[in-house]
Amino acid sequence: MPFGSFVRQLGEGADSELLDRFIAGEDQSAFAALVGRYTPTVLGTCRRVLGHTQDAEDAAQAVFLLLARNAARVRRPSALGAWLHGVAVRVARKARRRRRRVQPLPGSSPPAAPPAPSWEDARRVIDEALAALPEPLRAPLVLCYLEGLTRDEAAARLGWPLATLRGRLERGREKLRARLARRGFALAVGLLPVLLETPVAAAPNWSAHTAAVATGTAPPTPAVAALATGGFPVFRPLVCFAALALAGAATAGWYLTAPPEPIAPPASKPVARALTPDPQAGLPEKSLEGAWQSTAAGDGAVRTETLRFVDGKHLVWQVHLRSPGVDTNATLRGRYELKNGTLTYQVTDRWAGEESVRVRPEDALRKYQLTWAKDRTEFELKNADTGAVRKFRALKDKETIAPVPDALKAIERKIQKEPKYAGEPRYLLLAFGPEAKFLVWAVSDGTTLYVDRNGNGDLTDDGEKVARPTRDHTSGTRRALTFTGIEVTEPGGTTHKIEVLTVLYLETGSVAADVLAQAKGRPLQRALGDLWWADAARTAQVLHFGGAEMVCRPWISGRSLLNAAAPAEFTVQVGTPGIGPGSFTAFSNDQVPKGTGPVAEIEFDPLVGGAKPITVTVNLTDRDHGDKFFARVTVPDGVKTGVEAAKVKLSFPNCPWGPVGASTHRVDVKPK
Repeated sequence: MPFGSFVRQLGEGADSELLDRFIAGEDQSAFAALVGRYTPTVLGTCRRVLGHTQDAEDAAQAVFLLLARNAARVRRPSALGAWLHGVAVRVARKARRRRRRVQPLPGSSPPAAPPAPSWEDARRVIDEALAALPEPLRAPLVLCYLEGLTRDEAAARLGWPLATLRGRLERGREKLRARLARRGFALAVGLLPVLLETPVAAAPNWSAHTAAVATGTAPPTPAVAALATGGFPVFRPLVCFAALALAGAATAGWYLTAPPEPIAPPASKPVARALTPDPQAGLPEKSLEGAWQSTAAGDGAVRTETLRFVDGKHLVWQVHLRSPGVDTNATLRGRYELKNGTLTYQVTDRWAGEESVRVRPEDALRKYQLTWAKDRTEFELKNADTGAVRKFRALKDKETIAPVPDALKAIERKIQKEPKYAGEPRYLLLAFGPEAKFLVWAVSDGTTLYVDRNGNGDLTDDGEKVARPTRDHTSGTRRALTFTGIEVTEPGGTTHKIEVLTVLYLETGSVAADVLAQAKGRPLQRALGDLWWADAARTAQVLHFGGAEMVCRPWISGRSLLNAAAPAEFTVQVGTPGIGPGSFTAFSNDQVPKGTGPVAEIEFDPLVGGAKPITVTVNLTDRDHGDKFFARVTVPDGVKTGVEAAKVKLSFPNCPWGPVGASTHRVDVKPK
């Protein structure tokens, strides 16, 4: 769960509070909040078990109807998500049995042999294996890996000591691995919590209609009513961990036989549209062209505002607020007029991130006094209502480029020959070996993947067109194409393997990537997070597998931070850097001996001027999520907090994969 969602959930009320309100007075708004919160869990589980959208929606509605009828019998409201997953598995299995009773059409004949296990079979098996785990091992799994809580938060939610939670979490993963292995899934334990599936999106108004059905204000369909009737027990908390199927399919090499589902082309990013000039509005004044930026810091937060006069009538105002653990963006677009030094701004559109937000009438009209500096490289805006003053400086739009490892500096991102693509191509470049001499292009055009298996730069060679993905999953306007088990071979015969390669088309129009690969003789490495397919070869991210330049870094996706209020888990990854955002490839830590891990020297600046910095050294020997090392860190008293308030030097003296270069980073310290 993202930090903002977690804070929002606290503000909306805990599960136990919402359940109590519904039980005590049939508070329909409280129940609707629970439906909205757990729709991804319930609907996603039903879709995995049933493999059919309409059947899954009926089953999911029946699950919430059962919750409404049995709310008072939920024994552990703190693990409601796990309880709902368990009920969803049972209801979906009931729906599947009912569907099997339908007789085949006259004249049809059964297949001569059972079909090979498909991706959907794998997902169903994993849900059922999870349902069989004992309750004390299921609850921590769902809280940590489905609901996204930290171990501290999960332990507090369940009322357990942290050591108890961590022990049960580890035992739960081991038992799950063993159960899956007995059913044909040879999974590495360390990869289980890494390969999570993106939340399932519901159709518009589905949650609201489902809440109405469950609370009796709207009638259920006959199918929903049938699934919610009969001797259906209330089940113990269960956990949803469905995307482990990704690792299972990668290992088993299963492939789907069904054709891909059709999908509408994704819409362009709303914020990208906001920055598009209106051709009828003319050009802005010469002095206003480009971007203008203002930055302010205080109370541990940094606020960055960027203005762009996109044409002669429209202004886009972007705000980026960052504090420890929080990273939010807002964008406003509207009409402007600059006359006699007065800037009048009428806001017409507003977004929080990429989500559209209603513009309140009282916030729409804004007036500022604009005063230029003598050299016209900066100006001040004084709010006519509040008197607040912000200084904006000219910002040169430029790409921020991270340092490129020596082995990658000579790489020319250019493809020798390309096929005729069916859609818009997206590019990734994979480099294998210590010196990155073997380069493999991967290009997806939306339906087909091309992989330069022999590394010669010619994607038209035989065998380099991968027409059928292991899995093709569509949810609304989101589409995920997953390919597994692709071998690539150097001219000398050395073979490497791309275990998993995913193309994820998002509602915003962006295309995300997820790559799990292994250079020969090296551990698995994974690139995940801020990794995107590029729309041109020359701008493609370069991922390096089996590289010699190994480094430690703070875990970026989880926003690894320190907390002055209480000890917190500081997490790092070890891997090889690449070129471009998200190109860091982290090693799987499965084979690292226990008690071995990186070392972090954390330097805190004192509050008292002239005092010496305070240094804390910790050994990051705990492991989790397959590719992460962590340890609990206590922030000393009397030190500065806020964004990038601490300096961390990372090293790994006993790394089993070879020498790891020391690196220094700035990290956030959350204030008390």
